[in-house]
Amino acid sequence: MAGIAKKKHEASQEKAAEKVTETKIKTTKATQVQLSEPSQKRRNLINIQGADLRLGNSLLIENIDIHVCNGDRIAIAGANGSGKSSLAYSILGIKESPAILERGEIAITSAMKVVYLDQTYKLVDGERTIIENMQLSNPDLSYQLHRQQLGHFLFFNDDVYKPASALSGGELARLAIAMISVAEIDWLILDEPTNNLDLETVNQIVDGLNEFQGAFWVISHDIDFLSRIRIMQAYQIKDCQLQPLIHRPDDAEEYYHELLA
Repeated sequence: MAGIAKKKHEASQEKAAEKVTETKIKTTKATQVQLSEPSQKRRNLINIQGADLRLGNSLLIENIDIHVCNGDRIAIAGANGSGKSSLAYSILGIKESPAILERGEIAITSAMKVVYLDQTYKLVDGERTIIENMQLSNPDLSYQLHRQQLGHFLFFNDDVYKPASALSGGELARLAIAMISVAEIDWLILDEPTNNLDLETVNQIVDGLNEFQGAFWVISHDIDFLSRIRIMQAYQIKDCQLQPLIHRPDDAEEYYHELLA
């Protein structure tokens, strides 16, 4: 009897959790990003002290010091090829990245849930349909909820059965954002997120990020976008150094001049 009662309780909890998600999706207006609560409540996620980032025999960044807690909002700037994306890839341990972190102290919470949204939206599988991509990224949601969420991002009717490879850059961006918008995320990495997006979608991303409770790291040259998402700390990669900046993007003019200095 105790075992039956336990199963009933677990089933009830699961049904209640899905009901909460369903309510959130139903009340979400078109193309609005609402990121879920993070699984790690205000804890250290990443602590790197005195590490070097290398690409083969080349030193990209030396003596890196950076600390990320849940809720932190960090912007990373730097010239093309300076190591912005490579640093994120190396922290995540992505195998395709030839860059590696070495030396120093490197502590990364293994239990955290991370989503990396890169400039080419590799999160989206081009060989699968729109609905299949949504289902793979959120396997615990019902088919109906997948369809409702895609509808909020302007994918309607039989369009959801199109292969992702047929989508334009802006459509790929919308699909990727739809896929992560109801996922549970501790650390969200956005790599030039405003590329290929119309103003309305950018505005919705801003709204979603400003409600997000987890940590996010934004690699972007879009100062207007950065100035609107409450960045707490900004860094610049320059001369093989990850340099903390004095000014934040919400002080756009001073921030811009500091980047040029």
